[in-house]
Amino acid sequence: MIFVLDTTAFSAAMRNEPEMVGFLQKVNPGNIRVVPPVVAEIEYGIARIFASTKKYLLLSAQKERLLKVIKVLPWIPESSEYFGKIKAELESSGNLIDDFDIAIASIAMSHSVHVVTANLSHFKRIEGLSCQHWTDSQ
Repeated sequence: MIFVLDTTAFSAAMRNEPEMVGFLQKVNPGNIRVVPPVVAEIEYGIARIFASTKKYLLLSAQKERLLKVIKVLPWIPESSEYFGKIKAELESSGNLIDDFDIAIASIAMSHSVHVVTANLSHFKRIEGLSCQHWTDSQ
């Protein structure tokens, strides 16, 4: 199974949270992916920190380390189709979530992969999306 880390999961990996480290150790390294909206959110979070601080340097290094070994899945035409459909469905049901979460789900669905997240309350609203918390057994 191929897993896409959402922003909460990628952040947990950057912080070396023990449960995330345990999850990653159980998965073939080639089966972990990330998507452009996650990279963008991580870049934003790091950019908000004063550049010469230890925290900035540590997080920047961790991000680079992870992105050297984790493939970034592209936004493909099917991703746009999923995005429009998902957003319209969530809007009509009154359960709209953040556009970045919809984009993450759209890219994951267009590549037929599984999302790993701590934000299950949002991602579970998306019909047809396969998702789990990294502490859930695979």
